[in-house]
Amino acid sequence: MFALLNASAGQRFTVTDDKSPVQIGFSASGDWDRISVGTLTLPAGASTIKLQRSGTLTGDAQVKSLELISDADYAAYLRRVANARGNTSWLASAKYGLFFQYGSWGFPNNVGVAKSLNQQAADFDVPSFVQMVKDTGAQYVIWSFSWWNFKPDMTNTSLGNLMGSGYTSQRNLIAEIAAALKQNGIRFALYYHAGYEDSGWWSKQNFPSTYSSTGTGDRSTFFGNWKAVVTDIGNTLGANLDAFFFDDGAVFYYPAPFEALENAARSGNSARLISWNSWVMPRVTDFQDVYFGEGSDGRATTGSAPVGGNGIFVSGPQAGLLQHGMMTMESDGQWGIHQQNQKIGTTAISSTQAASLVKSASARNVPLSFNLEMYEDGSTSDSTLAALYGLRNTVYGTAMQAPTWTTYNDSWTSIAYSGNWRVASNRGAGDYNNDVHYTTANGDSLTVTFTGTGVILYGPMSPSDGQASVMLDGTSPSTINAVYSGTYTPQQHLIEYSHLSSGTHTLKITKTGGAYLQIDAVSIAN
Repeated sequence: MFALLNASAGQRFTVTDDKSPVQIGFSASGDWDRISVGTLTLPAGASTIKLQRSGTLTGDAQVKSLELISDADYAAYLRRVANARGNTSWLASAKYGLFFQYGSWGFPNNVGVAKSLNQQAADFDVPSFVQMVKDTGAQYVIWSFSWWNFKPDMTNTSLGNLMGSGYTSQRNLIAEIAAALKQNGIRFALYYHAGYEDSGWWSKQNFPSTYSSTGTGDRSTFFGNWKAVVTDIGNTLGANLDAFFFDDGAVFYYPAPFEALENAARSGNSARLISWNSWVMPRVTDFQDVYFGEGSDGRATTGSAPVGGNGIFVSGPQAGLLQHGMMTMESDGQWGIHQQNQKIGTTAISSTQAASLVKSASARNVPLSFNLEMYEDGSTSDSTLAALYGLRNTVYGTAMQAPTWTTYNDSWTSIAYSGNWRVASNRGAGDYNNDVHYTTANGDSLTVTFTGTGVILYGPMSPSDGQASVMLDGTSPSTINAVYSGTYTPQQHLIEYSHLSSGTHTLKITKTGGAYLQIDAVSIAN
């Protein structure tokens, strides 16, 4: 028998059943823990088991559950757990990776609305993203299958059959990212959210209303759909998916058939690592490999492996799991962009702080995942990237400097306008240098020829502004939508490309719809 509870250190508890005077006593550890209570002999038939505080009462006690398993079955259970454990050595030695809560729930770095699922997935620049990851020195990426909705950037037959084609993107973006990272020696993992933020998806789960208050109710539909979707993900990504990080393990899953869920999650790759988020609670199952570590910076804690160890907790509430830290890099505490006009927070972890954390954790073979907020077009905070470049320089001794951005007015000689463009000046509307170039004709275009590693195009957004297609170096990677239902809003971030190869590039913008296309300024990274 095991007790999942939190009480003051030394607080005594007893466990009894209504058919016997025998008591089992144990003490709390002072934090949430999964405590081995011992063996209780129960007669045949129904029994009522009582957990009770005893001795001197100190503080509050929080109880999650009592777990029971037949003593005759326990040895076989431990063998199955041991046989199911994955090899965590690659993650333990990785030092650090990056975590992105990015998907179709995201928004651009302006006041505008989000793109459709298919447009957002189609426009994402995979090579630039992979280059950004390489530049930081990260050895793995945790991407998101779901978060503020359940509409992933990949194909999924099971999800499509249940919800229709509008729930999966036509482009298999996640598979492309996983493959591209693997080609560059970078491991790939997926974060998975149960989807309760998506009312359409959640209504299909028949989730029992009694679960939140009593932990009871029929969740067979939920688990059946989960297995179908997760199995499809695993088979689609195969060996390119190295790990799954499942959120809310203690909130929507526990108690669950975790052994069967682990088997489904390893579809397509039997070596795939599994992690369930138990938040502040002890591990919710032994059928996993990695401590989720939400909000943790990887410092030594109860049961941590010693310096020179393999990173696996030797005792305590997470015993048997690889210790892992997962933290946000930005000050707003958000894990990703999910609201209109939301801005990335200021950088909260400096390169010096990050290097200190990595040095301490990696000495015990504990990996750290740094979370970056990212806009719809794949752009991130320059200052956060600079901190990660500094981390790379310290850990690997390879120089990587953040780029310097220079802004030019819309009259810059490296911008060539084609068509019936006009200039509006001195409008007092807040435009850069108090002017813009504008056109009303679809098909009119501008071409920016620049030497550097990145480009940002700025312009106003309003109900009268429209849409444009984008070509970078002769390919068509994206679109622009400058429509905004509010008042005229100047100097908006219309499109960004970063982490380009150093050299000369061309960015061509062509008006495709709406009343106006207005261009205000351009920034170049060197």
